[in-house]
Amino acid sequence: MAEVLIIGAGLAGLSAGYHAEQRGIDYEILEAGPTVGGLSRTVERDGFLFDFSGHLLHLKDPYFKELINDLLVGNLDAISRNAVIFSHGTYTRYPFQANLFGLPPLVVKECLQEFAKAYYTNDDLPTNAYETFQEWIEAKLGAGIGRHFMFPYNEKLWTVPTSQMTCEWLSEYVPKPNLEDVFTGAFEDQTKGFGYNAEFRYPRLGGIQALCDALAARTPRIRLSERVVSVEPRGRRVRCASGREERYERLISTMPLKTLCGLLEGDTPAEVREAVGALRHNSVMIVNVGIRGDRVTDRHWIYLPEPEFIAYRVGCYSNFSRAMAPPGTSSFYLEIAYQREWNVDKEALVSRAIDQMSDLGLLHSRDDVLVTDVMDVDCAYVIYDHDRTRARRTLMEYLSRFGIHSIGRYGNWEYSGMEEALKQGKIAIERPNSTEFK
Repeated sequence: MAEVLIIGAGLAGLSAGYHAEQRGIDYEILEAGPTVGGLSRTVERDGFLFDFSGHLLHLKDPYFKELINDLLVGNLDAISRNAVIFSHGTYTRYPFQANLFGLPPLVVKECLQEFAKAYYTNDDLPTNAYETFQEWIEAKLGAGIGRHFMFPYNEKLWTVPTSQMTCEWLSEYVPKPNLEDVFTGAFEDQTKGFGYNAEFRYPRLGGIQALCDALAARTPRIRLSERVVSVEPRGRRVRCASGREERYERLISTMPLKTLCGLLEGDTPAEVREAVGALRHNSVMIVNVGIRGDRVTDRHWIYLPEPEFIAYRVGCYSNFSRAMAPPGTSSFYLEIAYQREWNVDKEALVSRAIDQMSDLGLLHSRDDVLVTDVMDVDCAYVIYDHDRTRARRTLMEYLSRFGIHSIGRYGNWEYSGMEEALKQGKIAIERPNSTEFK
């Protein structure tokens, strides 16, 4: 019986295993797939390397900066972001709210007028003072910036209107430029970096899989192809599809919180079942494309707020690292968000999204497409509606009674990045009674 049993060998699970190994704690990791990495893994297709969309390292914590530099010594590049928005038939710099320069004059006028109105008529309240994300946008950025970017883009990404979302997830993720920045960016092409991702790090070789493999090399107790199909909380035991049974003292799960709760054996209270039903998420198709032509763009990613574009964002893997694509080629990902109940024609959406690369100047002919690989991620973005916090708290408190900690982007049912996943794995081992997961 392991002292700590860990479900999932993505970044959160690998981090938990790594820190258990460092502390001499008895542990074991069960991973459903044949390789480590979870959604932070890399696949090879005809010489192209594809991640599950852009997995870029935004590091703030000194401990994790040092750890990742050690894990990827000699294989980590620091890159300055080159991200743009395509709207109204033109490219502008990201973020939209600080870079109106180049948009049609009437659009610039509307955005500036509404921004100034919001700036001078609203108190500068903290984020948690706003009931919805829509209210925050209108108060902080103005209705013009909302109409031309923030409302349509976020509805494409999250698949729900901003009026149905809270502001709990915002934190550093939405840049809020000051008055001078907005007006400067309206009348000149400013190059100032805004936001948490103005610089990022990425492996020079091997895609983001390189980080997962480096962690796994220091975390030997991993069992691959062991998919957990049931969890018996009172007996502290899990069962795998292979027939394997494992007992534990503590369980750390990185599978989606909703999935984990669906695997619990025994009677569960009505409030727990109701909480599971209240958790919402969207799904995302990641369309990976390898094309003929070297360096067809210098951009790292492109935001697409307008509804006529199928994808909400296009990114260029081969601009993160040239090793992601064979010589003379480039590689991209297109992200298409949807809800399962929409019953969308996935094949048609994928085809149209690839065709629309021509409208962005990225593809001259469909004959230039060398490789297409579609990854369909069922649980992609956790939706921060008004039921999310209450439901999550109910489930976390229930699981903690049985020594179960649910961590990671989906385990903790949150919007977060790779550093946060690594951090949660560390905390789950070193501070198992932490309130972060309750």
